[in-house]
Amino acid sequence: MDYYNEEPLDYDEMFYITENRITELSRQLQTYLNYKKATIRAICSDFENTPTLSSTNSIHKWEEELKLLIWEYTSYLKNKLGSNEDHKLKILCLAEMGKSSPKSHETTLFKNFLRNKIKLWQILHILSGLEIHRRPQLLKLVIKTISRLCHDEKVINEIIPDFFKQMQLNYQQLDKEFERLCIGKDKEHIKLKKRKVMVRGW
Repeated sequence: MDYYNEEPLDYDEMFYITENRITELSRQLQTYLNYKKATIRAICSDFENTPTLSSTNSIHKWEEELKLLIWEYTSYLKNKLGSNEDHKLKILCLAEMGKSSPKSHETTLFKNFLRNKIKLWQILHILSGLEIHRRPQLLKLVIKTISRLCHDEKVINEIIPDFFKQMQLNYQQLDKEFERLCIGKDKEHIKLKKRKVMVRGW
């Protein structure tokens, strides 16, 4: 199923989006496993090994939309929701406002925020199935973004907050592993360059 191209949902469906569906949890787990695999492949791949043109174009397309959505999503959180401790209460208040005043400006902004959150998860899932291991900086951005989304979900999600709490811990650990292994790989790359220089010096 192409989640990204699903028809727009109405307000009630959007607010309770798939939070109680086994299929959504399975997709979350699959996304995590894909990024776990991508991290391992990023560390083990050759420095000179470049992605195919079709893969590069596809990743670039989703990367541009991802960055725009991240900016819009975080801007709304900062400007409209404030501190993390208040998110759950404010989300509930906005949900009630949406039911009583569905055409208000605040409700429109809130709906856009929810749409952006849904699209973020969808694009992150799509990227997990591409050759993102060849783009380590993008991979790192993606892992940090998902970690942030999981943090927000565990605060505002009333149905499965513990699931997202555990997923956040998993992504935080993945981020640490990626950082540590990348540092080690960079050191090996520097050593390899030095060896090549020494050999040429002979």
